[in-house]
Amino acid sequence: MEAAHEDLTRVFTSEDRQWLPLPGLPSGEAWIKVIHADEELGKVVFKFRFGPGCELAPHTHKCHAIAYTISGEWEYEGLKLPAGAIAYEPVESVHTPSSGPGAELVVVLSSDTDQFLVNHMPDGNDIPFDIGFFKQIEGMTPEQAQQLAEQMGLS
Repeated sequence: MEAAHEDLTRVFTSEDRQWLPLPGLPSGEAWIKVIHADEELGKVVFKFRFGPGCELAPHTHKCHAIAYTISGEWEYEGLKLPAGAIAYEPVESVHTPSSGPGAELVVVLSSDTDQFLVNHMPDGNDIPFDIGFFKQIEGMTPEQAQQLAEQMGLS
C-alpha cells in the first residue's frame, strides 16, 4: 500500500483583487494587481495594465522575470511585444517599458533573495521593491495604495 501524499497544488485568481494605480510615472497611467506573493518560494505573480501612451520609469531587475502579453502591445529598447509574446528579463537587466496603444500582461518574478526590482525615478531617487512590498500590496484597495504612495512620497 502506497503512503498518501498531500497534493500541494494551489489555485490563485485575480478576480478578487482590485487594480491599483501606479504613481510617479513619467507619462500616462498604469495599474497592477498582485495575484500572489510567495515569500517561501521567492515568487511574485501579478497582472499589469498599461494605459495608452504610458511610459514607466526605468528599472533594474534583481530577479528573473517572465512577462506574457495578454492583449495590446508594449515595448522596451526597440523590442515590440504584441498579444501572445513572452519576454524573459534576466537579473540585472535594465529597461524602460512603454505602450502606445495600451496592454495587459501577466508577469512572474522569481528571486533567490527578497529583492525584486529597483525603479529609477525621474527625480533621481531609486525605489527598491522587495517581497515585503509585493506582499503588502497583495489584496490592497486603491485607497490603501494611494495612502502608501503618499507615505512613499510618490503622489
